[in-house]
Amino acid sequence: MKRLEEEGFSVTYLGVDSTGVISLDELKEAVTDDTILVSIMHVNNEIGSVQPIAEIGKLLHGINKDILFHVDAVQSYGKYVIHPKKMGIDLLSISGHKIHAQKGIGALYIDERVRIVPILYGGGQQDGLRSGTENVPGIAGLALASSILYANLDEEVSRLYELRDMFVKGVTAIEGVTVNGPEGQLSAPHVVSVSIRDVRAEVMLHSLEDKGIYVSAGSACSTHKRTASATLTAIGLDKALLDSTIRFSFSRYTTKEDIIETISAMNEIIPMLRRYTRR
Repeated sequence: MKRLEEEGFSVTYLGVDSTGVISLDELKEAVTDDTILVSIMHVNNEIGSVQPIAEIGKLLHGINKDILFHVDAVQSYGKYVIHPKKMGIDLLSISGHKIHAQKGIGALYIDERVRIVPILYGGGQQDGLRSGTENVPGIAGLALASSILYANLDEEVSRLYELRDMFVKGVTAIEGVTVNGPEGQLSAPHVVSVSIRDVRAEVMLHSLEDKGIYVSAGSACSTHKRTASATLTAIGLDKALLDSTIRFSFSRYTTKEDIIETISAMNEIIPMLRRYTRR
């Protein structure tokens, strides 16, 4: 979007509420006769907010059928059933590494009515949209990972929500620890943002790492940025907690034993780290 602005396009950025969800009314007001594209992240990768994709698609195509609706489904694919046609989605991006396929493989769904131009030119592979030798092992891996996840999706999602609820209950019982984003099944089942008052995120991250527990300080795709998280800032998180927030991610390989071990480690680590915190 920043690049489009540099090329002269006008871009409108929507706000979110305290749970990270946009307002449909604000979206409707933002759409003008010149609007050509609306792009949104289905599931937020830091706090697990879930946007009402189907409602957004219906709203946009009710206003102007020529508006293209792009959905970033990198965090939601493999956790939700997504029907692009029924949901009014024109473009949908997914990434293999989020569903246990190889890194470096992904897919872009393009509705037949959409016309896009390539950014790579050459041999004309993939109908001329992305020239270059196709990554056959990656494609096969993405297909297999997708089939495994969607074979028993309901059962797996229910299991993840059970783990999430167990984790949230245990971690919020620790003094000064809060969870950001929507509660319960209003949130995605596999992402939990945790703020720990008086403990820096980087210190907590490495302390857990020493115990074989691996978490993220914010968005994994921007870990080297020193600026405050745009997501946490947008939801109005207390400034004192911006540098004290870490993200926990669950997968089909996460077990109840993992949750118990993590909560136990946090109960041990947090009081110790607070004793050394500058006040």
